[in-house]
Amino acid sequence: MNKINSTLNASTFQKNTGMLVGYLVAGYPEKHDFFDIIKKCEESGMDIFEIGFPSNDPYGDGEIIQKAHKMVDREEVRQIEYWRLIRKTTSKPIWIMAYKEDFIDTKVYLNLAKEHLMDAIVIPNCSQQERQVIGKELAPYKVDVLGFVNPTMDKKEWEECFLQFSLVYLQLYSGLSGMNVESEQYEELLHEALQHEDVKPFAGFGIKTPDRAKALIKKGFTGAIVGTAMIKQLNYSAEQLYNYVSEMKKGVLGQGDEDEVCSEF
Repeated sequence: MNKINSTLNASTFQKNTGMLVGYLVAGYPEKHDFFDIIKKCEESGMDIFEIGFPSNDPYGDGEIIQKAHKMVDREEVRQIEYWRLIRKTTSKPIWIMAYKEDFIDTKVYLNLAKEHLMDAIVIPNCSQQERQVIGKELAPYKVDVLGFVNPTMDKKEWEECFLQFSLVYLQLYSGLSGMNVESEQYEELLHEALQHEDVKPFAGFGIKTPDRAKALIKKGFTGAIVGTAMIKQLNYSAEQLYNYVSEMKKGVLGQGDEDEVCSEF
């Protein structure tokens, strides 16, 4: 199973060396404005969209993302027609981040996969074995499943993940998203990931500045996943978010200076 199924994912990786993955909650802050936000983020340099499927209980996220989920019109945004419009809005890969209870148990993921409305799914609260089963189920629809690893897991679990998944979400720390943590405890884990030629590790959790993103790419990550900081910028204003995306893209490409990003983190 250790291969990339999505044609769009595969072509994106061929064209980019340092990739910026940005997290947005579907329909936030307003369900109609959301499409324009995607367009402008793509124009500002976003490589991959990780879009949160609205959850009744986003318990693995920090306060900022939890509040975003609560403000969404979940009934309408969960409808397949809304995701058809999202798919039409961007030419970039769409990775749906969702909780098992909202997305897998309800079989929503199969409906979206059959219509080719996503390129990958990111399910933090599944076991690796469950992800393997889902991956095999979605392979005919050319949808990838990201594996998950973090520094607190044992090496056997790391190896199992790297053997099964080409796209790996490497959590820089364990805990809720958006915590003020800048740990380097992931370095051994990254070293192990890079021993596998087919594995593309993406750094996630606690990435806020262009310099941090730049440093992670230099150490060997395929891309940086930015979540809470994206929502925080959007809470200030849409324009501030677009400026932030532009500066973060410079970071993953090894350009720019984090001092250019004037807003708070």
